Amino acid sequence: MLKEKIVQEHGLQFLKNYYNNRFFRKRIFLATEVSTKQIFGGKRADGLIVFQKGIWRKPFVVSMEAKSIKTLPAIKPQLDYRRLLRNSCRFGGEFCLVSGFIFLFFQERFGLSWIDLFLFLIVVASVYAFTTLKSHRHQTVDVIDQLKQYPANEQWLAFSGDAFSSLAPAIQKMLRAICSRKGIGILIIKRKNQVRMLVKPKRNRSGFLEKRGGWHWISDFLFYYRREAEIREYIL
Repeated sequence: MLKEKIVQEHGLQFLKNYYNNRFFRKRIFLATEVSTKQIFGGKRADGLIVFQKGIWRKPFVVSMEAKSIKTLPAIKPQLDYRRLLRNSCRFGGEFCLVSGFIFLFFQERFGLSWIDLFLFLIVVASVYAFTTLKSHRHQTVDVIDQLKQYPANEQWLAFSGDAFSSLAPAIQKMLRAICSRKGIGILIIKRKNQVRMLVKPKRNRSGFLEKRGGWHWISDFLFYYRREAEIREYIL
C-alpha cells in the first residue's frame, strides 16, 4: 500500500520528466504543498510545476492532486442530483426548441396550448433523466472538485495503483470518462519506476479570477499562487 506522500512525490517527478521531454527548459520549478493566494481560498496543491513556454515565455503552470487508498471515497464518482436536474432540463429545453416549429404547425389543428408544450418538456426531461441516470455526465467526484481549486494550464490526478485497482471496472471507466471530458490527466503510480499515464490532460487556454468583486480574464495562472514572485524569479 503506497502512502499518499509517496504518490505525491513520484507523480511530481514523473511529470517533471514528462514536461522536460516535451518542452525543454533549463529551469523547471517543482514543489509540493503550494498554496493559492488568500483571496483565491488559500488552497494547497499537492504538486506544482512551472516553466516558461512559447515565444512570449509565459509561465506554463501544472497542478497535481495525489490520492491513496486511505482517501478512496474522494475518488469514487457520485450521482449529483442537481447536475442531473440541470442536464435534463437543458436537454428538454433544447429538444422543445428544435421541435417548436412542429408545435406551431399543430397548435391550431389540435388546439394545443403553451401548457401542453411545458408538459411535453417535463416528459422529455424525465425520459432523458431515466435513460441516462448512470451516465458520467451526471456524476461528481470530490477529488476533481478539489483539483479545480488549483488553477493551471494543465491539471493531473495521481492515484496509487492499489487505490485505483480497488475500484470496480465500471467505476474506473466512469472516472476516466469524467476526467477526459473535463480535460484532467490521470496517473497511476505503483512504484517509482512504475508510473502509467491513463488519461492525457487538455490545456486550459485561459481562466478567470475574481478580485475585489470584479471578473477579469487572464491566461497567466501563476497569478493565483502565493509564491508567484519567487517562482517567476526562479524560472527566468
